[in-house]
Amino acid sequence: MSLVYRQQVPIFAEAYPEALEPAFEQLRAFESEAAYAAFQAYLGQHPNDEHAYEGAIVALLQQTRWNEAEQLTAQARAACPHSRVLKARQTWNWVYLTRESEAYPLVIELLEQGYHHTDWLREVVLPLRNVLICHASDPRLAPCRKRDRQRQHATLLKGIQTLEHWLERYQFPIPDEPVGVKISLNIIACNEAKYLEACLQSVQGVVDEIVLVDTGSTDATVQIAERFGAKVIRTEWHHDFSEPRNLALQHSTGDWIFVLDADERLMPDSKNAILNAVRHPQFAAYHLEILNEIREGDYFVHRLVRLFRRLPHLRWEGAIHEQIVPSIATQGGRLATISARILHLGYRPELMQQRDKIQRNLALIQRALEHNPEDLFQKFNLANTYFSAEDYAQAVSWAEQTCPYLRGDEDYAGQAWAIWIGSLLRMNQLEEALRVGADALARRIDHPMVHYTLATVYFHMGFYQKALEALEAVREAAVRMQVLTPDGEAIQVGSPYVGDIGVVGHKWLYLRAKCLQALGRLDEAAASLERLLQIRPNDAMVLLEYGQVLAQQGALEAAERAYLQAASQAEYAPAAQQLLAKLWWDAGDYGRAVPYLRAIAQALPNEPEWWERWLHAAQESHQWRGVVEAYEFRAAQGDPITAPMHINWGRALWRLHRYEEALEHFTRAIELDPGDANAFLNAGDALYQLGAYAQAADAYAAGIERDPYNAQAWFTLGNSYFRMGVYDAAKIAYERALALDPSHEHARHNLELTNERIRTTAA
Repeated sequence: MSLVYRQQVPIFAEAYPEALEPAFEQLRAFESEAAYAAFQAYLGQHPNDEHAYEGAIVALLQQTRWNEAEQLTAQARAACPHSRVLKARQTWNWVYLTRESEAYPLVIELLEQGYHHTDWLREVVLPLRNVLICHASDPRLAPCRKRDRQRQHATLLKGIQTLEHWLERYQFPIPDEPVGVKISLNIIACNEAKYLEACLQSVQGVVDEIVLVDTGSTDATVQIAERFGAKVIRTEWHHDFSEPRNLALQHSTGDWIFVLDADERLMPDSKNAILNAVRHPQFAAYHLEILNEIREGDYFVHRLVRLFRRLPHLRWEGAIHEQIVPSIATQGGRLATISARILHLGYRPELMQQRDKIQRNLALIQRALEHNPEDLFQKFNLANTYFSAEDYAQAVSWAEQTCPYLRGDEDYAGQAWAIWIGSLLRMNQLEEALRVGADALARRIDHPMVHYTLATVYFHMGFYQKALEALEAVREAAVRMQVLTPDGEAIQVGSPYVGDIGVVGHKWLYLRAKCLQALGRLDEAAASLERLLQIRPNDAMVLLEYGQVLAQQGALEAAERAYLQAASQAEYAPAAQQLLAKLWWDAGDYGRAVPYLRAIAQALPNEPEWWERWLHAAQESHQWRGVVEAYEFRAAQGDPITAPMHINWGRALWRLHRYEEALEHFTRAIELDPGDANAFLNAGDALYQLGAYAQAADAYAAGIERDPYNAQAWFTLGNSYFRMGVYDAAKIAYERALALDPSHEHARHNLELTNERIRTTAA
């Protein structure tokens, strides 16, 4: 996180009407909105006043409203075509918009007219001269044809000489400072062999020099750096990041310093932005966007000054979260933001744990606070670090000591308030979280992270419509901050946004879908999730949520496809399997539920309800192999198998024609519960199928002894006697079955056959 300071915009108007003095005082106090209104009111009465125009333009520039400032400048010059002040303002605008080719002719015109306001010479003429020097010294951007290159070089040299002539004529000193396009890469490292090579590869073709300060590596860090031609300086680690950074700065010879850590990479599409930036030394430094990868595809974004001119007075400050900005600010150097991005891998959970970064950072931040107890930036860093460590009580404590004292324009202010609200949310202090959120909004902390965190609080409280309204505020704030395009549909690079980029992207869509689902607006919820899946097609959390919405809509096949895609990721497979099982269980399609219930039961052997559902679904869908597998799994886990379980297990084997195995389980059931008639009767069925009719008859008889009113048992006993040729006994058994159940047609039919056999035998 970088510190933000207010950059001065020079005022070229000198002698202006006394009535404008209060407005100019407001400008100097950075009360730019009030000043702008005052100047506009004055212009309403005096439409051709160059001084009021100048003040209004500066008020817009203080608010970085560049487009409006440019429009007003054009309007002002049309109203006051001979105003040298407005021409000077126009050139200042163009130089700081890097439109130097447009500025140059007007600058020469003003110089020839004798205009030599000191601030203008310092902030327009000198920077323009430096830009031409950078163009002239940049071999990478010169035309290929030798004649064209010579002609361009001569033109640039003539422009440089002309501007230097006028600077000398008006006795403006030309500082002796590095001006050119040579870039030195500065890195500090310790045991970074795993990451360093990829880091250095990412800047090939961009940097001219590599300076690496090693603070005690015992791996191949130094050898890798030297292989890339780095200048390696060895030093001891004194628990102060600024010290080795300044050592690297001291040994650098480039006109510009580019800073990376070993676990960072310059994004490939950012190389030209760096090369182009160093041709514009009217800026002392540039903010770059840092994409901190929390996990794959999930980033926290902030801006840091990582590219700056190697000026004599610049020094890093701070033992941790070290800063170059204060050093730039003391000299009035200007900062800009370029559309270049650095990918930072160091906040991945496995790296944080491996390097014990949280404890290291806490110790360094607390040491910094001992030296400066009122340092709000370090207090914020403590809150942020505790939040990352999931110590929410400490995060709240430090946020309370930070947020109320911020101006609100610090680039970390929105994140600080969001940490406070988010920590209270995680501590389930929802009412207090809403109170803090209201305080943030009352202080005009109009930041997407604040609105998003409030939306999350509303969601957890069941206020789904309020959550949707807060989500709309997220998008509106993101458009105002230019992190989203004006239509709110795409994320832009190079905005001043600091925070979790997901809250204006995939997280925003996900929470919106959850709110819509809770409100029963399923079609809208599905549309949000479908849009999200276009961005993150393999996001398991999104797929699971999408499946649930589809299931609620009755699109069961589509829901199953979504769940199966999520299940392909091992981390989410258990949740996906449970949802798949529930999908078909609730639909009453037990057959389709079986494989998912099997997977869950095997994955969660200590949760018996899943095994019970697996067994039930297999039985209901007549998947006898599934029943057998369920019992085999239970036995393998060492769980007790009761007599009724052995009977069910045996019946499943019986239906699979595995009669001997079935008999083993019926026998085991008899051993466990000799009084269970069902065990004897099922044993009789198995023996009957094995052709052991006499033994079957004995088993049936034992079952009938325990359950004499079982018509089916008498019937099966009759069948055994019939097979044995003992027809009189068979007749008695069938008659007994019919006495108990007169509608037993099989018994009636078999009784007739038996009587026929008796008559035939008698004859």
